[in-house]
Amino acid sequence: MHIDEFLKLIPEGGNILDAGAGVGVDSNYMHSKGFKVTSIDFSEGMLKVARNNFPKLEFLKQDMRDINFPINVFDGILSSCSLIHIPKKDMSNIFKKFNSILKKNGIMYLWIKKGKSGEMFIDEPYIPGEKLFLNVISDIEIRNLLKNNHFIIEQSYIDNKELMVPGTLGFINLIIIARKIKDLNALKISIPRQD
Repeated sequence: MHIDEFLKLIPEGGNILDAGAGVGVDSNYMHSKGFKVTSIDFSEGMLKVARNNFPKLEFLKQDMRDINFPINVFDGILSSCSLIHIPKKDMSNIFKKFNSILKKNGIMYLWIKKGKSGEMFIDEPYIPGEKLFLNVISDIEIRNLLKNNHFIIEQSYIDNKELMVPGTLGFINLIIIARKIKDLNALKISIPRQD
């Protein structure tokens, strides 16, 4: 969702990190558009599915909380529905690492669950009997994470459809496309309101 808007801001053939690639659908899509994609995930199960589905792509086992890449190497970072499974105490460090591995003016795509701040275990909608850790992020939290780690929002989108769909997690999806900046005076953080 809105990945094409993100890709428009990346140089042609640019280097993108898919952080929390899951089963590899987004990685494959970006690769099909001519981008160089490095895909990481911490789940062996997800990696196995991704490697089976997209054998031409490379998927690495790596924890976002312990990213191991050189500084200034990526033109873009996509983190779609992966930060929602990371505890709040680790979020600032992840954003700091994202900033360090992005090139000057690099672009970051985030898909998070927006709402009243909280951490919880909920029923996994696709695996009966399993629990899923969820980090719901408030407006002030995401503003502070972006500001404190030198990012400015280029575009943002709200998706409320999940609120009405039985069997989904039932939260607001917030998609943010942000740019790495040096000048903190340029920071103007705007989060779209829920209608």
